[in-house]
Amino acid sequence: MKLNELCRSGDLLRHLCVVIVGTVALLVMGCATTAGPVRLEDRSFADKLGLQKCKVSMPLSSSEAVEIGRKWEIYPDPEKDPDWMKMLSMQQSGDQLRLISCSEGNPYFYALTRNGEVIYRYLLPVLD
Repeated sequence: MKLNELCRSGDLLRHLCVVIVGTVALLVMGCATTAGPVRLEDRSFADKLGLQKCKVSMPLSSSEAVEIGRKWEIYPDPEKDPDWMKMLSMQQSGDQLRLISCSEGNPYFYALTRNGEVIYRYLLPVLD
């Protein structure tokens, strides 16, 4: 049974999954300052986006974002998710897709940014 299936099976398991997913996401984000899979912007960039208590990745392609999710089995295939497809359909030239990890609010999501503003948030479904 995959993590995303377990996380939908009950409240206790759901809370445990939040802890597991949070730990994995922090490991992925934490590795970003070295040779890890996701590199981070400095804190001032998060502040400019209005995400003061968050870590913000460097821009990712949609295929990189999908690969991160598949590699860590954090969430179901986003390419089959209508919200993911909606976000991609909104994307214009110059827009950037970023992985966000916050200490408050919605802790993990992908953000579509345009001209220094978050225009769409794709919440990782397992954390809804």
